Amino acid sequence: MYYRLYRYQLTKISGETEREIHPDRHFRLFDSAKGADDYGQLAEYRGRRDSVLMYLREYRSDFTGLIGRHSTEREINVYNESEDEVVAKAVDDDDYPHAAFVCLPRLRMIACTDNSQVRADSAMSRLHQILMHRHRIYFVFDAIKETFDLRKAVRRFRLTEVTFEVLPVNPHSGDLGLKLDQSRKLDHIKKLTGKAMASPSSPLSLDGGFLTSVQQLQQSGHAKVGFVGQTDEGVQVKVPKPGRVTELSDDDAEPVRDENVGVRINITEKQEYPFSQAYVSRIRKVARQFQGVGLDDPDE
Repeated sequence: MYYRLYRYQLTKISGETEREIHPDRHFRLFDSAKGADDYGQLAEYRGRRDSVLMYLREYRSDFTGLIGRHSTEREINVYNESEDEVVAKAVDDDDYPHAAFVCLPRLRMIACTDNSQVRADSAMSRLHQILMHRHRIYFVFDAIKETFDLRKAVRRFRLTEVTFEVLPVNPHSGDLGLKLDQSRKLDHIKKLTGKAMASPSSPLSLDGGFLTSVQQLQQSGHAKVGFVGQTDEGVQVKVPKPGRVTELSDDDAEPVRDENVGVRINITEKQEYPFSQAYVSRIRKVARQFQGVGLDDPDE
């Protein structure tokens, strides 16, 4: 099951005053926004009143739920034997296609399933409309846009794949950069791309070899790097290469922001909703790798 990871904030605006809502109140606000309002209406999204929040469940400071849309009709294909043709026909449908989410208020983060029923970005937009409709509260969300420094990624995950792109920008740092530039110019190569792979039992490392040189190029702003890794619990984390290169800090603990990438979390084993406490904890553990310890967060 694939998840997209977002940062979020709940804000109440009254007149010219904007006030962030404390994380400990988030579950109560979500819970009181479930289902239809007092008039039987759902929240409007793209011209239809079909957005609904369903089946919330609390786990200490975290909680889960479903963001759905009420399908009142759908199209099916019907074969007309006399005309020998297939035609589309609208039929009633009382289904609720949905996306599941895990909300981590004290981290100001939320993970949402990204599936064919309801895409994660659409689910987050629907959630904003629901909270606005029910409480006049702004749910401001932003997909994680942070490229891990390869040094940080190696420490926090078992890396099984690193993709990289080296651009012809001078001067390169390190011996590999200089050699790559010389070789590239000989054959008129505009850019170099590649992939390094390893098994989870013997993951990729930075011990002074080829990958270390790639990391040096990333740090100096001469390479774009993405990776696939696993947590100790076997959760897969994928961060694609960013859209542009960025010079990284000498301090690998400093986050890299404003990068056009999206973090994808993949838990391979099937887990039916409602999720277990252990399942929520696994997602929380991954989310924490993309943000420092949350405010007022005593869990770890």
